[in-house]
Amino acid sequence: MIFLASASLHAQQYQTALGFRGDLSTIENGLAEVSLKHFFSGQSAFQINGGGNQRSIFLQIAYHRNQTLTTDLEWFWGAGVNGSYWKRGNYGRLDIEETTGFWGGVDGVIGLDYTFLEVPINLALDTGPTLRVVPEVKFGWMAGVSFRYAFR
Repeated sequence: MIFLASASLHAQQYQTALGFRGDLSTIENGLAEVSLKHFFSGQSAFQINGGGNQRSIFLQIAYHRNQTLTTDLEWFWGAGVNGSYWKRGNYGRLDIEETTGFWGGVDGVIGLDYTFLEVPINLALDTGPTLRVVPEVKFGWMAGVSFRYAFR
């Protein structure tokens, strides 16, 4: 029993990491985001990504469950929600209507999380399905690369 309990113990590589994330999606333009990942209990973490592009502001909140592969490498899985407010201008043309809107959805995620032992830099690569449910149902795939400063 002691062996099983010790095998399930986990000490994450950092408490909080803050930096940037590049995001690609099959149903939305690529986004540049500020990324914050914070461990609140053992292997459990929340990741919040926020940012935008020329036409939208985006927010994603996800729960991650990390598992150790090596001393400096972990893999994780999780799920979350996302939303965006967007605006398309008419660019001074009277024959095109200016439009705005909101979309929201849910995401699944799986990825790798690498933290250098010598310097407090964290790199993460993640991918997973995304399902937009507002204003219409669309299915797509997202992928992201994060570069963050790790607070230990």
